[in-house]
Amino acid sequence: MATDDAIFLSYKENISLPTLRLYGWKPAAISIGYSQNSQDLFDLDACRREGIDVVQRPTGGGIIFHDRELTYSIVLSQADLGLNLGVKQSFETITSFLLKAYQDLGATAVFAKDAFKASLSVHSIAAFCFSRNEEYDILVNGKKLGGNAQKRRRRIILQHGSIPLAFDKEKAGSFLREPGILKSLDTTCIHEIAKEKTDFDRLSQALINAFSSQFKVILKTEELTTDEKLLAEELKTKKYSNIKQDAHATCSPAGMA
Repeated sequence: MATDDAIFLSYKENISLPTLRLYGWKPAAISIGYSQNSQDLFDLDACRREGIDVVQRPTGGGIIFHDRELTYSIVLSQADLGLNLGVKQSFETITSFLLKAYQDLGATAVFAKDAFKASLSVHSIAAFCFSRNEEYDILVNGKKLGGNAQKRRRRIILQHGSIPLAFDKEKAGSFLREPGILKSLDTTCIHEIAKEKTDFDRLSQALINAFSSQFKVILKTEELTTDEKLLAEELKTKKYSNIKQDAHATCSPAGMA
């Protein structure tokens, strides 16, 4: 989270280029939206015993259990897209590359708003990010695949999202104070929807190819800059090592900040 934030802040100050970052989590961890309270949601003692870190994201949305997954983050400006869009519309534009990537893996993915045009029913706010079908959530066979969230400053956008390769509902629920929240969880994962066996590397390449094709750009693989590394270390120490304990647990529409 500190690295995502460092790239975002560096780009805002014209230090960094537009960036697509792909990464995983080891060991597993839990992230919560910036306005959520970890003590209300988790058995933190159980998290500590199992070596599960809890981190507060710079974006909104609900709880995400990061285990066997790929996470992407994108930092760019509206000008990079050549568009002047509101938050919801920018979600549709930016996240469109995911639909293409899933299609290339053999799955038909749609936005919830398109799957339920006739009778779109936006679910009541729930703590677990994967349990809501909002307008721009991505559905495969009627089930939600992953979650996405945004942060904006001065028309600069940080969007990141979680794409589970597999999802262990029982394991995720074992750290919640109310495990029952997962009973009605209607989600899917890459191992269920891909036509062929797909690991982290293959999913990464599918995302890179889809992003390049969808936005007509050439991606260049690079390490973090020195400035980004230094800022990430500073943010890790000062901002992300201690999550909020007094914020009220809420979720914003479509996981957006």
